[in-house]
Amino acid sequence: MVQVDEKNLAHTINQTSRKITNLLNDHLKEYGIYASQYQLLVNVSRYNNSTSKELAAKLNVNPAAISRTLKSIENQGLITRKQTSDRRVYQITVTDKGHNLLAKLSERDTNIFQKLFSPLTHKEAVALIGLLSKLI
Repeated sequence: MVQVDEKNLAHTINQTSRKITNLLNDHLKEYGIYASQYQLLVNVSRYNNSTSKELAAKLNVNPAAISRTLKSIENQGLITRKQTSDRRVYQITVTDKGHNLLAKLSERDTNIFQKLFSPLTHKEAVALIGLLSKLI
């Protein structure tokens, strides 16, 4: 039987996260982006016209870190930043190039995640989502 303690639980969650990130990075390599960039692009699409501060709050990440990643995907032509009436604030949207990339990757992502989570039954996957959601 597996011993359950806080360190073991944190380690297992961390290792799972690393495995997912590594799988995504391998999958995304041919497109010239990393998992962190792709995940941010997905969320820019989800929260269209958000500011970097709003995105950082929704994603529970450091605004400085998100700013660097946004700059990177902007340089690749995947997003645009439009200045608002407050010249310090920009609304972020996905470009046509970004939408095309998201469309290409959507089906492939599904296959990767199906393979990754195939050891779980549907009921176990639902339970896992519920349990992990309590932590965030």
